[in-house]
Amino acid sequence: MSAEEAEPTPPAEPTDDPCFTESSEDAALDQAFDYLNTKFCQPAIWFDSFFKDDRTEDDARAGTIIRWYNDFSYYEKEGFKYRANLNARLNLPGVNERLKFIFDSTGEDDPFSFLKGPDDKSERDIGLRYDWYAKGRVSFNIKANLKPKLEARWRYTYPISESTTTRLTQKIYQEKRVTGESTEFDIEHAFNQEYLLRWTAAASFENDLDIWELGTSLNLYQYISNTQAINYRASIYGVDEPYHYISNANIGLTYRQNFAREWLFFQITPEYNWSKEVDSERLNQAIITFTIEILFQNI
Repeated sequence: MSAEEAEPTPPAEPTDDPCFTESSEDAALDQAFDYLNTKFCQPAIWFDSFFKDDRTEDDARAGTIIRWYNDFSYYEKEGFKYRANLNARLNLPGVNERLKFIFDSTGEDDPFSFLKGPDDKSERDIGLRYDWYAKGRVSFNIKANLKPKLEARWRYTYPISESTTTRLTQKIYQEKRVTGESTEFDIEHAFNQEYLLRWTAAASFENDLDIWELGTSLNLYQYISNTQAINYRASIYGVDEPYHYISNANIGLTYRQNFAREWLFFQITPEYNWSKEVDSERLNQAIITFTIEILFQNI
């Protein structure tokens, strides 16, 4: 027997495959991530991980993620704007890994986060989240923050086929004297390993203002390489009070690239935005944003 036959080499990592993942731990949450990655529309896992969208892997992975990024934007009619953001999800040492410390200055947990611009003012969300259940298609968690606010979130993911997946997310929360709920529905289809299409619809209601907020977005993700991807998107948002009208519409794309270090990213986002407040004229303008992001993660 030759030396090559006696010592078989391990299979090479598929560096050109956007779906390649391998958990290093055998914990239930990591196994759940592997299950999702294998069964539920694999390209979605890669795109959401690369663009740091937590909807597919937030329930499945335990660990620490800290994102610090800086947006430099030029608005056609408003000039230059700058915004720094910090997003963190931390496991507390010596505590059950299901319990996480959450810090969010970006409003990413908002069901309408897909409409947020670089200059949108979002309240800081600081609190604790307990991932009560995360197995297979279903997850449930409870979050409490300093506002004070108590929120319960249930999510169900259903694969229609190997390339098409649906996801329903329901939230109910109490913030001081305000009771609210939000519903999000996603359907995504992977055409192949390079293109993923996702349609999202969201609705939200709070009893203090008695107003329904409604929004929808369409995203097409394009895989270029393990360090490059593009997200083409269009979105629209409206309310039903004081009258039914479209408050915001947006079309644009984001080019994202990992460079120099595995924890360093940049993004370029050209877009066109139509916005209107209740007592103001509609504002239509082109926007371009350059983002530098530092990502720390231990998953």
